[in-house]
Amino acid sequence: MSESGWNTIDSDAGLFTELVEKLGVENIEINDLYSIDAETLRAVSPVYGIVFLFKYGNLDRTYAKSNQPITGTYDANYLEKQVFFANQTIRDACATQAVLNILFNLDNVNLGEELNNFRSFVAGFDAEMIGETISNSDVIRSVHNSFSTPSMLAIDKKPPSDNHDDKNDGLFHFVGYIAKNGELYELDGLKQFPISHGSCNTQEEFIEKIPSVIQERIAKYDASELRFSLLAVTNDKLAAARNAGDAVEVESQLMKRQMWHRENELRKTDYTGLIVQLLKNIARESSDEEWEALLQKGRNSTQEMMAASIRKS
Repeated sequence: MSESGWNTIDSDAGLFTELVEKLGVENIEINDLYSIDAETLRAVSPVYGIVFLFKYGNLDRTYAKSNQPITGTYDANYLEKQVFFANQTIRDACATQAVLNILFNLDNVNLGEELNNFRSFVAGFDAEMIGETISNSDVIRSVHNSFSTPSMLAIDKKPPSDNHDDKNDGLFHFVGYIAKNGELYELDGLKQFPISHGSCNTQEEFIEKIPSVIQERIAKYDASELRFSLLAVTNDKLAAARNAGDAVEVESQLMKRQMWHRENELRKTDYTGLIVQLLKNIARESSDEEWEALLQKGRNSTQEMMAASIRKS
């Protein structure tokens, strides 16, 4: 477990769909986006929000030092416009908080008793206080941590690299985008205020405008930077297919849900004991020379995979 009590979890559509369901949210699904254009978004509409994942590097730190958004403008009057916004106070809950920042701004979705009570409790709090309240929520933390992989091994974290854009420093960040009360907002928990990207009054306008907003942000990074990912917060596609009486689509959605559930169950499984026992069995049945040869083969395979990963980056 991390020092904050929040574990790191995967950025995965199926994981977050099941996570928000466990929190009591109804008729919400999270879907992967493999491109950001209006046609793709219409295919999964209604789109309640977009989660954008990127590598937090020198560009972000430069703007953070000057307390300025990379694109768009701060809206210091967001509370008057009834925009929910929470600062990120814990690193390991970054993705969950990005999803919550979107969900708490939805007026036409049943968040369930727990999250509705939470939203009522923090009404009027500033962003930092809401972030602290989220970090201290036993319910939200428990559900979040239930999707982390248990481990019998204590792994020391790497010391921070002098090169903040190091390929393997693991510093990724999530922000959310929503349309709320006539404006398109970026909700970045590391910023002082929500960031406005102009007027946005309808679902169709959001679908038309959000691709250019995200593409503008991506264009600010070095051309070689490719570490971006997108998730769409949508309605429950399985429920929609059932309501429409579309048997083919129901079957497709059921298969997707079954795959998501299987992957989530695998994430919760600790294979450390199995791996240790397999290694013991191999070592017991092998001579010292054979064991050393197996170890060297493993080292070579690891080096080849690392080299391939670097070539792709």
